[in-house]
Amino acid sequence: MRKNLYRSILILLCLGLLAGCATASGKSLPLEDYTDPHGRYTFAIPEGWLTETEAEILKVTPPDYQANEEELVVYVYTAPTDTIDTATHLEQAKERIEPFLYSILDDDYAVVNEGQTKVDKYPAMLLDFAKPHAESYMLGRVVIVAMPFYVLVFVGKGIEADWEAFLPTYREMLKQFHLTSRVEPEGNEVILP
Repeated sequence: MRKNLYRSILILLCLGLLAGCATASGKSLPLEDYTDPHGRYTFAIPEGWLTETEAEILKVTPPDYQANEEELVVYVYTAPTDTIDTATHLEQAKERIEPFLYSILDDDYAVVNEGQTKVDKYPAMLLDFAKPHAESYMLGRVVIVAMPFYVLVFVGKGIEADWEAFLPTYREMLKQFHLTSRVEPEGNEVILP
């Protein structure tokens, strides 16, 4: 217990120092348009990066991706809920978000920062996470968007130096996300402005 407490304090101190050093915003990688194969949203991804879709998950990776834990990767999870009832929607969202996050983030990660943002004009919660890794850290950010009828989650992660350099690109990707349609509980598709 004491070891974990010291480790968490060390992580927070290191990340606090990194945050102080990283306040200047870097440049985003050049981005290109991406349209969801189901027509639900448009997005911007780094030029030349690869996309892979499986069920409700979009995985975006660099062209030379080798499925190594240290490499940069971005996930987008989108799934409609079948209810207009807020409590039911929240329960369904929780039931979907937790397994998704557990599938890509192990128990060694700890939340080191919380904040708020907006994605496509919807309020969103952001969580920065980290874990020690070799002589460095694995860092990343989860953004959970609060919207009716949809579960929408973004996750980006990578080794410390790469993630810090990539963070301006990740922010720009989120700025360019646009939900083009949503499924109403009755099954009628509604085109959004």
